[in-house]
Amino acid sequence: MDPNVTAHKQGGDPIPQKAWQARSTLNFLKRNPNAIMNEEVVHLSNESVVHVLRKTFEVVSRDTHYISKASRIILRDHVSGKLYQEDEVWRAEQVLIAVRAGINEFFDKRLKQAEQKFIDGGKDPDNVKRPTVPYQAFCPTPDATDYLSILTKADIYLVLLDSLHTAQLLSHTPEEAIRVKLNSEREARNQLLLLPRKTTSQFNIIRHICSGVMEQRLVARKAQSERAKAQNREAKELQARTLGGMQEDMTQLAQAA
Repeated sequence: MDPNVTAHKQGGDPIPQKAWQARSTLNFLKRNPNAIMNEEVVHLSNESVVHVLRKTFEVVSRDTHYISKASRIILRDHVSGKLYQEDEVWRAEQVLIAVRAGINEFFDKRLKQAEQKFIDGGKDPDNVKRPTVPYQAFCPTPDATDYLSILTKADIYLVLLDSLHTAQLLSHTPEEAIRVKLNSEREARNQLLLLPRKTTSQFNIIRHICSGVMEQRLVARKAQSERAKAQNREAKELQARTLGGMQEDMTQLAQAA
């Protein structure tokens, strides 16, 4: 077992994010040291949920931060203050809100079903032991904060599911119980991975829009630079012609004298 986890169970502080977060090429925290983030602590016990946290939390943080914050900075016209393609940014945010709502509804429903199975079996679901480990997490967006809540619900659900299976309350036959447990775990994993996948797809859409706007601005700046150079050349040529004409007038006056 990870020594950091052992220290936690003995009453240590939350595991720092840099200690539990899987290595990646994103380096979101390093690249955005000035990003406004809230420090949260998520308490988890199921290893599969911890694995999802390690692998996907940075992705959700980066993608939602880019969609909701960075893109608005990129797309804003600094002269007029208007936001290019604002409807597209808004749409991407609404898509993610809807996805999170669906995932929350899924786990809320499954938690109620699991608790009811305990009650039907004459047991109290509150007596299920769930030894957890606290993990530090920095959230740059509401999406990231809600993702931690979703992970917590999934963790509780999977613990209850395992306890139901141990107490032989999932089904009347061992074979069916195993099938129900495996299918339920698979569904839970798919739900947890749905948000990272959806955030990445929306991130790619908004990034494409931002790239187009930045390219247009680059073309506009080049065109403006070329116009400025042409105007400068014309001004110099005009000045040269004017000075040349003045010099010719002075020469004629001198000869007339």
